[in-house]
Amino acid sequence: MTELDARLGALLEGRKAKGRFRSLKEYDTTSQSDLVDFSSNDYLSLTSSSALREAYLRRLSVSPSIFGSTGSRLLSGGSPSHASLERRFAEFFNSPSALLFNSGWDANVSFFATVPQSTDWVIYDELVHASVHSGLRSSRIPPERRLGFAHNDPEGLATVLRRILSSASTSETKSTVFLALESLYSMDGDMSPLPALLTVMDEFLPRGRQCVVLDEAHSTGVYGKHGRGVVHALGEEGAWSGAESRDKGKGRVDVRLMTFGKAVGCSGAVLLCSPAVRSFLINFARPLIFSTALPHSTLIALECVWDLLQGPEGDRRRKSLFDVSAYLHRLLADLLRTTPHSLLHLPPDPIVPFPHSSSPYLLADPASPILGLLTPTPHGLSAFLLERGFIVRPVVPPTVPPGGERVRICLRAGMKRSAIEGLVTALREWVELKTTEGSWRAKL
Repeated sequence: MTELDARLGALLEGRKAKGRFRSLKEYDTTSQSDLVDFSSNDYLSLTSSSALREAYLRRLSVSPSIFGSTGSRLLSGGSPSHASLERRFAEFFNSPSALLFNSGWDANVSFFATVPQSTDWVIYDELVHASVHSGLRSSRIPPERRLGFAHNDPEGLATVLRRILSSASTSETKSTVFLALESLYSMDGDMSPLPALLTVMDEFLPRGRQCVVLDEAHSTGVYGKHGRGVVHALGEEGAWSGAESRDKGKGRVDVRLMTFGKAVGCSGAVLLCSPAVRSFLINFARPLIFSTALPHSTLIALECVWDLLQGPEGDRRRKSLFDVSAYLHRLLADLLRTTPHSLLHLPPDPIVPFPHSSSPYLLADPASPILGLLTPTPHGLSAFLLERGFIVRPVVPPTVPPGGERVRICLRAGMKRSAIEGLVTALREWVELKTTEGSWRAKL
């Protein structure tokens, strides 16, 4: 063993002692397996869609380009297929332009590392994706101009904006204030109260100084008409039709990130933005400039997915997901009503995010396919559930703050009610076991 291996090994042992050690896991979740997957982000079950597989193979068989793209978009990797898909996304999501990335991580890092300038401010929800923070660490924004606010808290946002305005000099009146949010948060499984947060921004800043950036990684394909996302369902996209329409309350979200590795069942991402932002990223975003472009096989898959999402099968899968989510929420509510809070509980009840929504594609309190069950023993609970045939993964610091340890349940369209009931039965067994253990120890 080299000295390097010895040093790294000691650091890993320290992580193990803190209960934070990670390792790669492999599970057989094919139809021949007895395991039920409650861990993946395949919310619409598209990765196992036979209709999608057949459509993909048909289109692949007649495509002149099947394998890699051969280079970055700025060298040999750009093709009419890339440009065509970007035009399709710009039209579908009602955006003036679109730019493909190899992943949502690359898109967030690219944007936040390059677009905000040194005199700007960036405000972010404290639970926003890690990729936003990685981008900011590479940016020109000084640390003191990157400010977080309490998760989903409009008053917390207002407090930060007051702080910015009270400290800003007259020479900064042209600086931009960026606001980084997600539509659906992946750890607590709650949605951003987006209309309330946008209203707070309008109370403190003219629209011209705002740049609201919404990460729709976990809502792409799931919410909105044909899966266009939360922003589209609320009518807050389309800021680019002119300043007049923007001043009337529409189009307040400037940049949207739609990713393809979750409900869409593929890989890659698209950033929906103004032409100026798109051109700026092409010139300065290193993950875009120096990465091989998405391969043609992925472009073909994405075309096939969006054909499906825009048709009746997409609607059926979204409805199935919401039905499954509502059923598990009801069963868990019954279980947790009699479970000690210290043993197992959900995060605090979220604010109802869209109380006055008139969209037929977005309920006032939409069901979430993500549930974070907080517990002081996430590894033990995860192992217990695995023994009973359910894949439910633990989430521990630094992914969540200390005290926020949990297991995370992710739901998928088409899940059988018997599987949902089986999971809740296993959770009830675990609660009874731990309650009995606690009573026995108390008598010692």
